[in-house]
Amino acid sequence: MRYRWNTGSLAWLVHRVTGIILSLYLIAHIYVLSHLKDPVAYNKLMAFMKNPLLKIGELILFAIVLKHVFAGIRITLLEMGVSTKYQKPMAYVGALLVFIVWLAGAFYFLREVF
Repeated sequence: MRYRWNTGSLAWLVHRVTGIILSLYLIAHIYVLSHLKDPVAYNKLMAFMKNPLLKIGELILFAIVLKHVFAGIRITLLEMGVSTKYQKPMAYVGALLVFIVWLAGAFYFLREVF
């Protein structure tokens, strides 16, 4: 018998995957920052960070953070006693909010590129 994926199980999986990605990113971020004691290396990195491709990477990271946050809020609401019959609407509203906040943030992230 095959497992049927539903909104709740997909939301659970996405929350776990985004958590793993954010954990790996945090480890890499701390590693890079710990090696920036030299002002020349720091200035090189800051110049590199202005690359438009890295801005796209920042937008992807921002989307991952937002998705993880709104999934966490949905899970918290469910654990606080909100009925599971609202799980699907909460997932859709969360996805819509992720998109709206991401779109607003995209203007901020890309303001220097254009």
